[in-house]
Amino acid sequence: MTTSPTPAGRTSRRRLLAAAPAVALTLAGLAALVATRPDGRFAVPVVVIGLLALGLPLLRLRSGRPDVERRAVGTSWAFAVIVWWVPASRLAPQVPGWAWTVAVLAGAVVAYGLGHVLAGPDAPHPSATGGAPAGAVRTPLAPGERYLWARSVLSRPTLVLAGVLVLAGVALLLAGGAAPLVVVLIAAAVVTTALTAVARVRVDDAGVHVRQALLGRPLAEAPLAEVRGARSEQLDPEHFRWNEYGVLRRTPSVLGYRARRAGEALVLDLTDDRRFVVTVPDAATAAGLVNAELDRRAGQGAAGAAPSC
Repeated sequence: MTTSPTPAGRTSRRRLLAAAPAVALTLAGLAALVATRPDGRFAVPVVVIGLLALGLPLLRLRSGRPDVERRAVGTSWAFAVIVWWVPASRLAPQVPGWAWTVAVLAGAVVAYGLGHVLAGPDAPHPSATGGAPAGAVRTPLAPGERYLWARSVLSRPTLVLAGVLVLAGVALLLAGGAAPLVVVLIAAAVVTTALTAVARVRVDDAGVHVRQALLGRPLAEAPLAEVRGARSEQLDPEHFRWNEYGVLRRTPSVLGYRARRAGEALVLDLTDDRRFVVTVPDAATAAGLVNAELDRRAGQGAAGAAPSC
């Protein structure tokens, strides 16, 4: 007896196929990069670029997270442009280095967008039906009352990682001979990591949103239509890897944002049997608001509700 693949499975397969041409271009670019320097001068940069360009996207394509897979396809196409930086510049040596840098970075942005388009839309998630579970904590809401709950969180381990990347970049520059491509990639990683270290957690009638505090870019989101219930609990560090901080991406069954090793966390049960976890102060109030909104949308009262903490 055979079973047809799930929508999520079909989406993952399509995205593997969408990334395949980019991986081929990246391999060709790495080979051309080595060929430009047969004396072995670019050996270390080629290894670094190869690990970044091939390892990160391919690992994330098997994450089970639709949003992560979509970004992985875009990243693979962006790297396919970046690795051709040096080989292409040798075809037109009269063009200034800064012009090549601008052109390649602009091309990488366009290629990232192309990868998003080729990845296609995410598979649909089942919608929640009914209110929050009986006995769940609820924050009382009047009919038609609007609300907004927000807190800022800081992931110190993520900031430390950004600092380590800065030191690595400085060491490469002081050692001399570092390829501009490697320095640019490290600088981009530092900026991206630092921006992720400070997040703003927001709860409203649309769901739970975790965004960059500075730019407002979404880091993790749980639409209310995909939430079955919410609760506050103490985070058990034994359930996470030692390096799982910031945006949670490695485990298909858990997503969200981890700022601290342990402590109070907002936990949402989603309709696809995953959990959305955010370490944030006053998580009980946030959970109560989510549950109250679920009841309100389902047209239920607060019968059987636990009092808000």
